[in-house]
Amino acid sequence: MELLIMAYALKTSCAKNIIGVIPYFPYSKQCKMRKRGSIVCKLLASMLAKAGLTHIITMDLHQKEIQGFFSFPVDNLRASPFLIQYIQEEIPDYRNAIIVAKSPAAAKRAQSYAERLRLGLAVIHGEAQCAESDMADGRHSPPCVRNTTGHTGLELPSGKQQAPFPGIELPSTTKLIYI
Repeated sequence: MELLIMAYALKTSCAKNIIGVIPYFPYSKQCKMRKRGSIVCKLLASMLAKAGLTHIITMDLHQKEIQGFFSFPVDNLRASPFLIQYIQEEIPDYRNAIIVAKSPAAAKRAQSYAERLRLGLAVIHGEAQCAESDMADGRHSPPCVRNTTGHTGLELPSGKQQAPFPGIELPSTTKLIYI
């Protein structure tokens, strides 16, 4: 909202160009309505254009097609080159690591990292388990969703690692990088 107010104030002050820097574009992961795309993103793009923005710089849009909603240029910067450089320079012995996708939906991005770093790839595929009491009284509708990995982003677990998959043991020198 503040961005819209500032952009409109600049527009009414006769600014020639108004460039918005939005590191995280809100509502980019909203569900789609069949083939029409993300309705909320289209609405937000229209509001930004109406407020007077002439250019936007953002990072890691969830879908590159979102750029088509805007009537002005959008620069979508990528963070992956910096993350890969950080892994290569700051993580000792990263060659003994495995890239882990925390869900099948994240597998494509994790595969991209694994290929560029020349590392192995693992995908966690499982269902959240609900308590039996939840199942008995009907609270399992809709099914509960839990983060099965306990990790929220790019990180290396410290100390002794626990196997992410029951029954599968990893060599003690293997590190896991969660994407």
